[in-house]
Amino acid sequence: MKQLVCLLAFLLAMGTAQAQKKEVIYLKNGTVLKGQHIPVDDEKVVVRSGKDTWVFQTSEIDSVSSKFSTAVLSGQKAYFIKTTGGLLIGSSSNDKSKPFSFDASFNLKVLPNWYAGVGTGVDFLEESYLPVFGNLEYHFRESMFTPFVGVQAGYLFPLDDNIMVGSNYYYDIMPWSSSYYAAQKLDCQGGFMLSPSFGMVNQLNENLALMMSFGYRFHQVSFEGGKDEYKLEREYNRLTIRIGILFN
Repeated sequence: MKQLVCLLAFLLAMGTAQAQKKEVIYLKNGTVLKGQHIPVDDEKVVVRSGKDTWVFQTSEIDSVSSKFSTAVLSGQKAYFIKTTGGLLIGSSSNDKSKPFSFDASFNLKVLPNWYAGVGTGVDFLEESYLPVFGNLEYHFRESMFTPFVGVQAGYLFPLDDNIMVGSNYYYDIMPWSSSYYAAQKLDCQGGFMLSPSFGMVNQLNENLALMMSFGYRFHQVSFEGGKDEYKLEREYNRLTIRIGILFN
């Protein structure tokens, strides 16, 4: 949980800094500039954006705002890149009850309010895996703040080559009886994953948003090998809590 709190604090600090850096200047000719608005006198205004500097007549300025209007945000958001981190929360009896997970995805608007994309990341379970997945999201509103629902589906590729598993064997042959432990090396095969979720997106400016989501993660991984051609399957059912940043 400490990793999640630290990541949330970092994202909020970064988002706040980005949101406070610049203003949005709307000109009467329809141009929209993002930068610092510095009045020179009653007739002239200087606008600084990055390395560029413009001088406008006051009469050319329509309005100045600290945030982009909803129309600008919703009308131009044809895609977004999302990076998230979070916890996969399982039973306390698991070796890792709250392993960390990170992913990044590229998403395109395919219909009004609908986004589809692909992504990858890393999951630190009992073994480490590289998920490769498709992502589908529905955003209920095209505004500064919106709830959303989504689903990810894909495949977990193992980053660890193999694991060691062991079994206890017992035999009873009169007049002797005994037991012994045998270990076998199994190759990681990976497996299917599915993760529905719901959450919220808060747009800080036209290029940056924060998100938080809650969901469910199912995945199944398999292992094969050993002298006895041993096969092992594991199923994970976990709750997910994720926070992240959206860029567009």
